[in-house]
Amino acid sequence: MKNIIPLIVAVILALAAVFIVSRVLVQNDEGTKEPQVSVVIAARDLDPGEEITPGACSFKSIPRSAVPKNALLWESVSLAYGQKIPYKIPEGDYIQLSDLQLNVSLADCVEKGKWLIPVTFSDPALVKMLVPEDEIAIVASYSEMKMTPPSPERIVSAVDHPSANPEVSRKRETIVLFPCVKVTGIANDRGSFREPGGNTATIFISLPPQQATILLAAQREAELYPVLRKRNDATARNRRELGSVNAVTFERMRANLETTELPDVMVRSGKQAEDK
Repeated sequence: MKNIIPLIVAVILALAAVFIVSRVLVQNDEGTKEPQVSVVIAARDLDPGEEITPGACSFKSIPRSAVPKNALLWESVSLAYGQKIPYKIPEGDYIQLSDLQLNVSLADCVEKGKWLIPVTFSDPALVKMLVPEDEIAIVASYSEMKMTPPSPERIVSAVDHPSANPEVSRKRETIVLFPCVKVTGIANDRGSFREPGGNTATIFISLPPQQATILLAAQREAELYPVLRKRNDATARNRRELGSVNAVTFERMRANLETTELPDVMVRSGKQAEDK
């Protein structure tokens, strides 16, 4: 009997240890699990030309990194209601924005508490490939004008020549104006705003009123460029961390570099050297 008691205690302690370890593993797994995003899917087979109703679609939660580029998020499912699909969508398949013949106005796409504004970029190359719901950063490049007081010599000469002016210099600076905004629509030559393509460089985005005002002013003062982001990527959203690019940036880049000179004689290719 005395030998059985220690054995029972050992078994109990072993079971307790297994239970504690399993709980820790479960908690660690829950802590590292990727956030889920709900997307719209077909609740049944949908036929071509069928109008989407609340009963025709449902939602599916998937990892944020696995969300298709053009998937319709469940939070925006109301955009699908009343729209007709151009082709068959099997039950369980994603319903994407490109599947919908959206019969909505720009006003229907404005988020509550925000203003919808057009943004025209200096380079239209990327805009031609964007689709609604893409996420971009907006980079601004502008010239900063600085007035330098005239030197004493110029002040003296100004007595004889009143037209002498202070020296004016311009410094170029590039900053990230908005680290992440969502493309609501894209202006194109077909009069549509929910389809990609076209020769325009203008998109539509929704912003809170104060930010919308800043962006409108920035379009007059700076050249704007879009930078494509991965959808639902939570990194690089703090403007302070991104900093600015100016003359000091390039001075620091050149600080430890030697000046490279082009040789007088061009180097022959390997084959030409062997032939010689």
